[in-house]
Amino acid sequence: MGNREEMLPAPCAVCGNDRGAPLIRRKEWRVLACIRCGLGVLDPRPSAQALQKLYEAEYFLEQYDNGLDPSSAAFQKRIRSEDHRVRFVQKAVSSGKILDMGCGYGYFPAAARMAGFSVMGYEIAEWAARYAQERLQLPVVNAPLSPRLFAPGSFDVISMWHFLEHTADINFTIATAAGWLKQEGALVIDVPNYEGTDARKNGAGWVGWQLPYHLYHFSPESLKGLLKKHGFSIRFSKTYHSETIKNRLRRLPVLGWAARPIAKLYSGTSIAVIARRVSVPA
Repeated sequence: MGNREEMLPAPCAVCGNDRGAPLIRRKEWRVLACIRCGLGVLDPRPSAQALQKLYEAEYFLEQYDNGLDPSSAAFQKRIRSEDHRVRFVQKAVSSGKILDMGCGYGYFPAAARMAGFSVMGYEIAEWAARYAQERLQLPVVNAPLSPRLFAPGSFDVISMWHFLEHTADINFTIATAAGWLKQEGALVIDVPNYEGTDARKNGAGWVGWQLPYHLYHFSPESLKGLLKKHGFSIRFSKTYHSETIKNRLRRLPVLGWAARPIAKLYSGTSIAVIARRVSVPA
């Protein structure tokens, strides 16, 4: 984090502090981090109209694919790539009903369904939701986020795989999800970690910034603080392995064979947590 402090564009969504310091700049966009809790925010933030345009099909085509043929080998491979997420959820619950917020084309709910979970998806992008509904036969709600979309206490697990950083109001998102979660339910969140090894090694070129799509940028402490604010405590966490370290080691003949085990000693692009409710937020 830079040494030059300045006013944040708005009070920090986690701790309410109004002072920040610059992390990175890309073209007209920059990220400022709260000097108290570390939450990063995009500055300037696109208008609601600009955000809508950002999430036209170009984003999904650029970041993912156009929806794979469910009968293809590529689809089966893509579903298998979600297995590590299913196993992570199974650290908290072995069965029950999952809501995947920001489900995209529905690959994670499809993998969770194959593992025996009852699944539901929430996706704001109409074309992605339609693919999940029509091609994968998944129940997916496509509507603006509102507490009225589901009844209170409907889900055993609510997952957000690289969803929270895209939302305009992280407090509203967490509070809404908390309302839909059973009292003993688990909240699973995976976000880019700007304090991880990959981010530190790659600077402004780190893939996790994704400006201006990511409105918020998390460190482990700022994510912990946000969850604590809403009455949740982290029970499990993982930081994956560092792709940067792995790729560098693979270029070395002597250490290439040990690239992945060594890379596991360094934090990667993301941090994933499982949190449970411990108190009622003030």
